[in-house]
Amino acid sequence: MKRNLFITAIIIVVFPAFKSSAQTSKPRSADVIVQWNLITVKATKIGKQNSNLASRTEAIEAIAVYDAVNSIKHFGTPYHYFVKPDGPASEQAAAAQAAHDVLVNYFPAQKSSLDSALTASLSAATDGPVDNGSKVGAASAADIIALRANDGSSPLTTYAGPQTAGVGAYRPTPGKFLPGIDVEWGNVKPFVLTDSKQFLPEPPPAIGSDEYKKALAEVEELGEVKSTKRTEEQTHIAQFYKQDAELTVNEGARELAISHGTSLEKNALIFALVDIAEADARIETWGGKYKYLGWRPVTALNAEADGSVKAYTKWNPLINTPAHPSYPSGHSATVTAGYEVLKKFYGDKNRVELHTTTDGEPARVVESLSGVEWENGYSRIYGGIHYPFENSAAQNVGRKVANYTLANGPKLL
Repeated sequence: MKRNLFITAIIIVVFPAFKSSAQTSKPRSADVIVQWNLITVKATKIGKQNSNLASRTEAIEAIAVYDAVNSIKHFGTPYHYFVKPDGPASEQAAAAQAAHDVLVNYFPAQKSSLDSALTASLSAATDGPVDNGSKVGAASAADIIALRANDGSSPLTTYAGPQTAGVGAYRPTPGKFLPGIDVEWGNVKPFVLTDSKQFLPEPPPAIGSDEYKKALAEVEELGEVKSTKRTEEQTHIAQFYKQDAELTVNEGARELAISHGTSLEKNALIFALVDIAEADARIETWGGKYKYLGWRPVTALNAEADGSVKAYTKWNPLINTPAHPSYPSGHSATVTAGYEVLKKFYGDKNRVELHTTTDGEPARVVESLSGVEWENGYSRIYGGIHYPFENSAAQNVGRKVANYTLANGPKLL
């Protein structure tokens, strides 16, 4: 039987620790929560899920794991499932089974690899009866899968652009000129927020206003593919963070969990809150994108006076413009929401080392969680695909989503 090597490696590897203000000299290894978070993130990419779909999957997996572990230990308020097991049960087995069952549900083609990973996890469980733990995990996974079955995440349609593309109007951008993706994502049922438009940002600055012109000039100067104003470091930032935003969030959560030696129960809660926040932040920003239908910098900087574009030859960005409207930045909201939750548990001052899927880009060592938020946000301006006001508006959404999630989501008793 073939198995996916990355999943097998995750189960047996001791995750390398990184330097942190709270870290001791003794390296720590990843617990089953951290292991299955990484398996989940990689499964979404093997399954070719974009950031919207992946953030939803990650939230569902994290909730299933949290509710399973919490049903055994009763250390926090439940998200939804809360059924006392029949006698003692392994938390480790419950967490692994819950994560596995969620992933097999959404990625049946990966079942063989996921089964192998589950076998390894269950074999390593030492904290109680494995069979009872597996039953709890399976029940918790089935519960959240059923709860999210009709949440509006499918089917999804695309946006070809307006019939008459005037000044400020979004339309497909250079590359393959793909239509805008995931039109309905702003109507997906949130995980904790009461409404998918709860924290919808204010309208962007009017085209031609001083704020707009200043922002456009900044992205024109720093974001152009051959810019002489953008520094080498700024180019690295743009290229590094162009990976899907949920990867940056979950990597930070894993590394902090390892460096701080967070308990299994607390990890279950933190990953649930982090992944809920990033998923709800994407729902919120997508509502703004298709409400305001703002044009991308590459369109604005190649447009004629009437808003039409004859050719994209005057100006082009450093990185490819994504296929969806511009305002606000989904990247900025996602990373800010996730890292604001992490700050509440670990504090801001953590020296983290992050890696990227971008070929040839070295790891980035960032001195604080706020620093990650800042670099990620401004990477979109350095990359030429967002205006500064789109970054700041999105980060404001991310902070609001994080605070609401912390106040109204699951919490320790």
